[in-house]
Amino acid sequence: MGFLEGILYMLWRGIAIGVIISAPMGPVGILCIQRTLAKGRRTGFYTGVGAAISDLFYCLLTGFGLSFIEEFLERNQNVIQIIGSVVLIGFAVYLFRSNPSRSIKKPGESDGSPKRDIINGFLFTVSNPLIIFLIIGLFARFNFLLPEIQLGHYIVGFICIIAGALGWWWMVTFFVDKVRSHFNLRSMWLINKIIGSVIAIFGIVGIITAVSGMVNAATRQTLYLNSVRGFGGDGHANGTGLMIDGNDADPQYELELTGTDFTFDFRARNLHNDAAARYDTGHGKVRNPGWAVSICSPHDTVAIRFRTIDDFRDDLGPKALTVKATRGDSLCFSAGLRDNLDWGTGWNAYSVVLKEGKLQLLGGERRLHPIFDIDAAGFVPSSISISADPGALVEADWMELTQAPKMNAEMGYVADPDVMHSYIQRSEDDLEGVWEIWERSLDEDQLTMGGKYRLLIADNGSYYEIIYLDGASKYPGHWTPGKLKAVMKPTSFRNVFDVTWYDAAGNEVDTEIKAQYLDPSLITIQFPYLQSSLQLRKVMTNL
Repeated sequence: MGFLEGILYMLWRGIAIGVIISAPMGPVGILCIQRTLAKGRRTGFYTGVGAAISDLFYCLLTGFGLSFIEEFLERNQNVIQIIGSVVLIGFAVYLFRSNPSRSIKKPGESDGSPKRDIINGFLFTVSNPLIIFLIIGLFARFNFLLPEIQLGHYIVGFICIIAGALGWWWMVTFFVDKVRSHFNLRSMWLINKIIGSVIAIFGIVGIITAVSGMVNAATRQTLYLNSVRGFGGDGHANGTGLMIDGNDADPQYELELTGTDFTFDFRARNLHNDAAARYDTGHGKVRNPGWAVSICSPHDTVAIRFRTIDDFRDDLGPKALTVKATRGDSLCFSAGLRDNLDWGTGWNAYSVVLKEGKLQLLGGERRLHPIFDIDAAGFVPSSISISADPGALVEADWMELTQAPKMNAEMGYVADPDVMHSYIQRSEDDLEGVWEIWERSLDEDQLTMGGKYRLLIADNGSYYEIIYLDGASKYPGHWTPGKLKAVMKPTSFRNVFDVTWYDAAGNEVDTEIKAQYLDPSLITIQFPYLQSSLQLRKVMTNL
């Protein structure tokens, strides 16, 4: 990438990131509007300047790879969010009780302390470091951090970020100031009440979501690996990516998978992929050696192979990055890709996604594009690895592995047939026992039935666990006896329960679900927002 091309590349991306970071009308946006109405446009704009400086500060932290800060925030984000929410609520109470007649000024009039307004805006924004996650997402979305970008390009990019943020606050205060004359003292008093209430709602919602995040912290597990943080036992933390040499004794890097579904994002390039060059394998020389991503299970392996071809005689040629996917001995996908991907020694981003029996690959030099979507029903992975063929030298970096944990029920041991029969015989609770699906009414577009499940309902002391026994047909490999299918929690109404329902990946079905026990041997489970229902009939009782 040339110097001028790099400047143009960073120019609009920096402005777009600056605007998007500032645009959400969060607490600082509301404060900026309130100060513009109460004290004039200049005060409001200076508040926005402080917020823009705070945003630039976090952009610089992200851009210069201080991943330990990201790791600290990731580990403590719920506590930080609670602290920030309490600060918001305190400010909201102050604003709600403030008297606008003491601070209201004429248009254009300032309180003579722009430094204080900037500092206030900065402190108000910097107190919420969770914005770094938005910045990480934006940097990834706009491919802002690329190995080929030079320092001068980054300087231009960061200047454009703050320019975009300042431009946004200039427009906001301009339009608010234009309608300012329509507000009298009573209107300002009412606006303070409204804005104070809105900021308090932000704070309350923040506390609720943070507490909820603590409760559900184990729903997904994310592993970050990069040239700053290192790559586990390989110890590569020297500012370079993970080097996988095809001529080594063990030319691969492997990560363990503990759940069923996962997403694996990474960047990679084959340094031994120059046009017309030949590379030593120890047994001769080859052109364009390949590399692979392999997802292994105890029974078979899905291999995704990458190799550049430069041969007009090849069916996928004359020049392309070939991608082939196999499951065992079966070829699932084969194509020569000429668009969106670098087929030389440059970096490409990839995302491997296994979800609900479908395996997807996305990739691209600048942004992710779909490459294939193949059937992987019944595939339960145990590991994923990146490997290099003889002669290849693959550099991998910026890995992110996200997977849902295995949903083992606390009472899962009861699923053992010998334990189950004894447990049910001793039980005096009519709900406990083995149940099976008797009738169902499903909207197939929103909720599909994975089989005629047999389920065990057991009381763990505070709620009932619905535990899978057998009968899965859609994703049989995802379900093992003892896995948690649902949770039933009692409500204030007799024999009515709130239900949390889990899919094959261990993810919660995001909708309100109710269950009603109809004595002596029928349970109706309603999914009202999905226009579906199930009826369970008891087939093994405690009598």
